[in-house]
Amino acid sequence: MHHMNGVFGSGMGTMMSGGFFWIVLAIVFLYLLVKKSARNTGHNRQAVEKSAIDILNEEYAKGNISEREYARKKNNLMH
Repeated sequence: MHHMNGVFGSGMGTMMSGGFFWIVLAIVFLYLLVKKSARNTGHNRQAVEKSAIDILNEEYAKGNISEREYARKKNNLMH
């Protein structure tokens, strides 16, 4: 029998290296996904802190809290 080897070698070797490629690609994709997710979590926490400061500023501007209370609460939020 005559076996034909293609440009990339035998069929089995090509399938093995192709499978390896997809596994590596999946690992890289998952790594980037986890990294992006972790980065977004940090941004969300910052947004919540800004929101709390915004609310505090609004309450002070409306006259609902004293200057002393405003300063104390702002100090607590910053630390």
